[in-house]
Amino acid sequence: MTLLAVNDVSKRFGGVNALAGVSFGVDEGDVLGIIGPNGAGKTTLLNCISGLYRPDGGDIRWEAASISGMAPYRIARLGIGRTFQIVRPFPSMTVRENTATGALFGRPHGRLQPAAALAEADEVLGLVGLGEKRDYPVLRLTVPDRKRLEVARALAMRPRLLLLDEVMAGLNDVEVEQALQMIRRVRDRGVTIVLIEHVMKVIVGICNRALVLNFGRTLVEGPPSEVLKDKRVIEAYLGRRYAQDQQPPPRSHPEGAGT
Repeated sequence: MTLLAVNDVSKRFGGVNALAGVSFGVDEGDVLGIIGPNGAGKTTLLNCISGLYRPDGGDIRWEAASISGMAPYRIARLGIGRTFQIVRPFPSMTVRENTATGALFGRPHGRLQPAAALAEADEVLGLVGLGEKRDYPVLRLTVPDRKRLEVARALAMRPRLLLLDEVMAGLNDVEVEQALQMIRRVRDRGVTIVLIEHVMKVIVGICNRALVLNFGRTLVEGPPSEVLKDKRVIEAYLGRRYAQDQQPPPRSHPEGAGT
């Protein structure tokens, strides 16, 4: 079942085409990775889907109904949640209270009562690994934990589709692995995911499809193992060093062979 259909979407800022005719679909249960160089239009695309930007052309459909130009809060209540690159929790609230705001104001079927919203917060905080820190003031959290909190707040809305914007940025290898496990747990709950990521370990490790943007256009789309070997992707984004790293080591010949 196709949840989201992006059809020939364009977005301009002055004379710059941030998106130029991007099209793709997201089926229920997909984990779609969006990659590409800085300035390729990745976050602009998520902003159009979530209603922060109105597309200048094309159409975005949720379960076959157009949501182009719809207010962000209405899109959220349809079942589309998202995170942001810059994490901005409410500084005067605890981790639990921050998470509960998603349940209070972003639910598809109306608001919960405060006690129910706090109970929902407890559940999703356990899912993302922040259960033991639920009563912390948010200013006490590390950067990785603040990113977890951003995911928790979005999950408290009970989205069917979750848009993740670089939740791995700035994390070390151990933190990336922990975040990857968190996303797997979210996926296993039946949440469809579209994520922007620069960490190729994540794209290969969890995504069933990858979409590569370059200069606001679709460069290639397909299984990550194939996309990351595409010459166009290597030249535009991954670079020669990545290509060299993917080459198998030269075969050694038995002593005396080949002479």
